[in-house]
Amino acid sequence: MALNFGHKLVLVFIAFGLLMGTLIYMSVKTEFELVSKDYYKEELAYQEVIDARTNAANLTAAIQLSYRDKILKIQMPTEMKGIVQSGQIVFYCPSDSDKDTVLDLQPDASGQQSIEIGKSILPAAYKLKFKWQANDKAYYQENFMNLQ
Repeated sequence: MALNFGHKLVLVFIAFGLLMGTLIYMSVKTEFELVSKDYYKEELAYQEVIDARTNAANLTAAIQLSYRDKILKIQMPTEMKGIVQSGQIVFYCPSDSDKDTVLDLQPDASGQQSIEIGKSILPAAYKLKFKWQANDKAYYQENFMNLQ
């Protein structure tokens, strides 16, 4: 049986329909993750982040990070030793929001804190967001680190 123009046109329409159905199925199954679930509220308070970054930039040194043997070591600047009132570390994983974690920033008297990677924090590439209070001033610093 030879295919004439009408048969070929029907086959093209069927192939087009199958292609469109596949694309619709794939688009419905795609997950879109927001950077933050309450990004609008955070955007309104962003001036506080800018001020905290300025405070952190005025320190003599930034927070120092080292990663070895699945241990992340955090060293606070020298003028922050023993005066950090409260703080938190946000482990933000851009590729998977299920890996996002928030821990308390609790440096010891020497200004160090150690965190074991693999228990509460899964290995991945993270943007580390440090937020802390000292002497009634807010401080903020971001670092990117691959914790594999």
